[in-house]
Amino acid sequence: MTISLFPAQYFTLPTTERRLAYSDVGDANSQLVLLCLPGLLETRATFEPLLRAAKTIPDLRVISLDHCGRGDSDPLPQDSGYAMSVYLQDSAEFVRQVVMRDGAPVPRIEVLGTSMGGILAMYLAQDPQLQIKGLFLNDIGLSLNWMAIYGLYGSMKQGGRMPSASVLAQQLRVSVGAVEAVQSSTHFDLPFKKDWKGMHFAQLLEAFSGPVRWVYGGESGVCTQEQVSEIKRVLPGSALFLVAGAVHPAPYTNAVCLFVLNALKPAPTVHPKHAAFTQQDLWAQTTSPGQDQGFWPWLKRRYLSAKAK
Repeated sequence: MTISLFPAQYFTLPTTERRLAYSDVGDANSQLVLLCLPGLLETRATFEPLLRAAKTIPDLRVISLDHCGRGDSDPLPQDSGYAMSVYLQDSAEFVRQVVMRDGAPVPRIEVLGTSMGGILAMYLAQDPQLQIKGLFLNDIGLSLNWMAIYGLYGSMKQGGRMPSASVLAQQLRVSVGAVEAVQSSTHFDLPFKKDWKGMHFAQLLEAFSGPVRWVYGGESGVCTQEQVSEIKRVLPGSALFLVAGAVHPAPYTNAVCLFVLNALKPAPTVHPKHAAFTQQDLWAQTTSPGQDQGFWPWLKRRYLSAKAK
């Protein structure tokens, strides 16, 4: 069980009076906001390394959110009814009321989603009112094979057996109802395309013009080489960051955090090459000759130092 080291703040949903817990670092008036959405049974504590790395960066606000029934967010009434549509509605309302700061200029909003959170990010990007400008997707591709879903449930086994819902709930710091819900076929209740191989999400990004970046694990059973090839084919300008040896989802290592923060530099553009870009290319526009001061050159030095360890 991981408990967030950042104090919980709360937003009360106006229609239900349920509270959503979130962590918030950086300038509250920043015009650049990164909203982080956890995976299936994760909490906002997943993003602590990123929040720590972003804490001292000027003009950047990073928010991580607990879905209902997870972490410090309230459970649903009777601890039942958990579904993707509920998380999507909650997240959209959170963006409108907390991130966009009703009445103030709309900031540049980007969304980072881990696994299920990445799927939610793609759905959020479809809403023109939310004005999402960019996406980061952690170990979720444009498709999800049925066998990968079975593998996710298999990864929850301990000693070859699936622990009880109450045991898992205590270990993961989520509600029993949330654990039970994610094992139901009705949990994913959003519209999607499917075939004999699995679920497909590429259509969600057909009208999205912002940059989409991927982080994926080298040993992932969810974002496999098949999904990576699909990303290169459908969205060839997307940057991909491989975390060697990682399973699902990719952890927020120093290198991953630096990759995300670097991609948030001013005036984001889709990388002109396919995903097999070099680290030299990644940093190409962050400095100019004789310019070695400031945040982005410092970030480059930090990244190269972490990579060398």
